[in-house]
Amino acid sequence: MEEKDNNYDEFPVEFLKVSAEKEGASSEDRKRNVKKLAGAVSHALRTSGEVGVRCFGNDAIGKGVKALSIAREYINQTDEIRLSFSPAFVESEIGGKKITGINFCTFTTEEQDSKGIEDIESVLIVKGDGQDVDPEERRSKVRKLAGAISHSVADNKECIVKCFGNRAIGKAAKALAIARGFTATRGPDLYCWSTFIVSKLDDGTDLTGIAFIAYSNE
Repeated sequence: MEEKDNNYDEFPVEFLKVSAEKEGASSEDRKRNVKKLAGAVSHALRTSGEVGVRCFGNDAIGKGVKALSIAREYINQTDEIRLSFSPAFVESEIGGKKITGINFCTFTTEEQDSKGIEDIESVLIVKGDGQDVDPEERRSKVRKLAGAISHSVADNKECIVKCFGNRAIGKAAKALAIARGFTATRGPDLYCWSTFIVSKLDDGTDLTGIAFIAYSNE
């Protein structure tokens, strides 16, 4: 298997490749594996300061982002540093077929959070696309979301991208990778961190999702 990075920046030499959970895996097994991955990310960051988290497919991307959210909590509790990441596309060739995934180039910074997510005014809600959506339309929607993210960060310095479900998380991650390219044309880079969010449904039950907080180094 041959892998190559096709974005404009350098990735850490060390990386973790995330596999989607096997079909039929129990909820407890899924949670345990996400926490195990979060521990591996935290360890890599403490020892080398950066690590790549590579994911192919929406289920793997969802798993990776959840692990990054937990790893951030681990590090916040024990160290005076913060976890952030820059999403970028990466290609892998398996059996002569190229597939595209997301690499979360993850690093730490001593900067403290300037505000809580409840204080960020710019909020985008992402809906996952159905399986029947045409691939060209799917790409168009991702680029439209990327443009909205880039404009929001340019105008407001930061924005929240809320997602519920792995399809929405995968869509948002791809849009954030594209938004990095849009932002780079102005000079700054785009960074993110993620956290869990909860929304209450009409029947009173809680639905857990992910919020990406996107910001630039401008």
